[in-house]
Amino acid sequence: MAKIDDHDVRRIAGLIEDYLNNHPNAADTAEGIAKWWLPLEGEVSYSVIEQALNYLCSKAIVTRNNHANGHTLYSGKKTNIKTQSN
Repeated sequence: MAKIDDHDVRRIAGLIEDYLNNHPNAADTAEGIAKWWLPLEGEVSYSVIEQALNYLCSKAIVTRNNHANGHTLYSGKKTNIKTQSN
């Protein structure tokens, strides 16, 4: 379980959540998140990113999708949006 009392984990979890709020259709691996979602953060350890993602998954903010090819993709929790017809 994520050590949410850890300052770095809290900070990265917040940045990931902010990214998903601004890019609701985004999905990537932990490596992709480090490279593309958090590029301005410099070198962030994979352990911190993994703990932040685990925390966000435990809070149902992020969804973890394990694929048959061995990759795990993370994305924001999707909501069912009904469109209204005119």
